[in-house]
Amino acid sequence: MKAFLLAAGYGERLRPLTDTIPKPLVPVMNVPSICYALTLLKESGITEIVCNIHYLHAQIEEFFQKHDNFGLNVIFSYEPRILGTGGGLMNCRGHFQEGPFVYINTDIVADIDLKAVIESCASSRPGGSLVIGRSAAGGRVTVKGDRIVNLRAILPVNETPEYDFLGAALLTPDIFTHLKKGFSDIVETGFIGLMKKGSLGFYEQAGPWHDIGSLESYREANIALLDMNETFRNRIHEMVGLKPSAVAGSARIGGGAVVVRSVIGDNCRVGDGSFVEESVLLTGAALAAGEAAIRMVKWI
Repeated sequence: MKAFLLAAGYGERLRPLTDTIPKPLVPVMNVPSICYALTLLKESGITEIVCNIHYLHAQIEEFFQKHDNFGLNVIFSYEPRILGTGGGLMNCRGHFQEGPFVYINTDIVADIDLKAVIESCASSRPGGSLVIGRSAAGGRVTVKGDRIVNLRAILPVNETPEYDFLGAALLTPDIFTHLKKGFSDIVETGFIGLMKKGSLGFYEQAGPWHDIGSLESYREANIALLDMNETFRNRIHEMVGLKPSAVAGSARIGGGAVVVRSVIGDNCRVGDGSFVEESVLLTGAALAAGEAAIRMVKWI
């Protein structure tokens, strides 16, 4: 089985973090976010990946080259003009005509069992199935029985949305009958098209999941992942050779500094007597002596 890995986007909601680094390489617990998706793909036995790229694409290609493609067969689909989540997949349709395939982005960090998704959904949905998770704040995915009946409140239905799409799906070539060439959104074209036919199912992710699409959700995800169990950390290390950590080995924390539930990145400098609480300090960030960082993301 093959996978389509989305890595072309601008990461607008993560600016200014993404002014100089593409969203898939923004670190989560000091590991590029794309590594979490790669871990899930490798664990499921998928070795062939088509990855679309556009914004700061050279950094992504160099990252894969540095790590020998993580032992995967990776084909990059460069988009001179960004094509969106739907158009990007449509542009690669020639790679996905043989049967079901996995579609995955780097906006969500979750320990999704893709093997279970594939086994549960491969033979039961003519169009595809989305991986969804319950949303405490009110979701954008509505289900009824074993079908998804609404996304983003696009259709008039009575059921209340209780789930969110977790950025992973098992799709079939049927999706291409609904996608458009050029720029398009896969929800508004492909997923809605399948849903209207009654052929869009779902797989519910029971465990925790973390959105990293905005600055605040990114900070919250890093702090929540401090409680990540050691087994998950070791699995990521085994699959991609990089291990999530709260404090990077090259970081320097001064005397008398207090760090409470925070993530400190490579080459960070925390001055003497500084105080850091529920914050993320990215590569090279510095706190002067006695300075405080509370519930913030700091990148300089």
